[in-house]
Amino acid sequence: MIQASCHCGQVKFTLAAMPETVTSCNCSACSRFSALWAYFEPENIKFISAEKDTGKYCWGDKTIEFHHCKNCACITHYRPTAIGNQKRMAVNFRLVDSKLLDSVKIRYFDGADSWEFINQEPKL
Repeated sequence: MIQASCHCGQVKFTLAAMPETVTSCNCSACSRFSALWAYFEPENIKFISAEKDTGKYCWGDKTIEFHHCKNCACITHYRPTAIGNQKRMAVNFRLVDSKLLDSVKIRYFDGADSWEFINQEPKL
């Protein structure tokens, strides 16, 4: 079982398994959040904190809502909205122990333009 939490520890969750990859997306939201997304089915993520401990942000096509800790502001995860894919959600894998993060392959997704995975590292 993998444990993760925001900086202050107010938002905590556990994951049933280690992801094979995490995704770095360059869309206008994700590039600002600097998250590394690990994708799971919702039943494979257990939140220890209450939903009231997170704030939500939804934009664009309104299929996902980004959550952040109301106390320390760390981006913690995103959930599907009622019109989103109910079988997929993502957690910010930067919130796990750094040794675990270092052991996972990072995939780069061009969410800004092509909506395709790219092989090279994005320009900073």
